[in-house]
Amino acid sequence: MLKEDRLEGFIERCRQAGLKITPQRVAVYEILLNSPHHPTVEEIYEEVKKRYPFVSLATVYRTVETLEQMGLAKKVCYWGSSARYDANTEEHHHLICVRCGAIKDIYIEDSLSIPKELEGFRTEGYSVNIYGLCPSCKSAQPDT
Repeated sequence: MLKEDRLEGFIERCRQAGLKITPQRVAVYEILLNSPHHPTVEEIYEEVKKRYPFVSLATVYRTVETLEQMGLAKKVCYWGSSARYDANTEEHHHLICVRCGAIKDIYIEDSLSIPKELEGFRTEGYSVNIYGLCPSCKSAQPDT
């Protein structure tokens, strides 16, 4: 789906949910849609602030939480780092660099067979994070 279509879909979903369509809210979603590196809320805030200098960090946090609740963004968490956000809500996984923190979407053909119930939990989905060194960090590392 094109980014313009996804943005229109976002605006329509906001209308249906009775949410105001503010320029700041639209800017947060646009930044997420256009970011290939899964930004933190603070990184999104810095970008929104360039367009709307008086936006608050709290507004950006609330907007990102709303996007997540609406199913328009996903939180990507991994050890040792702030939560990052992804507007790509298709079924996919992530490669994460343990040195610089870069995150890359990946699509794996094989799916895991996750039971509907596991250790007392009702499962609703899964995401796989694969850790390693990105090409830049790998090339900067001396051969051992």
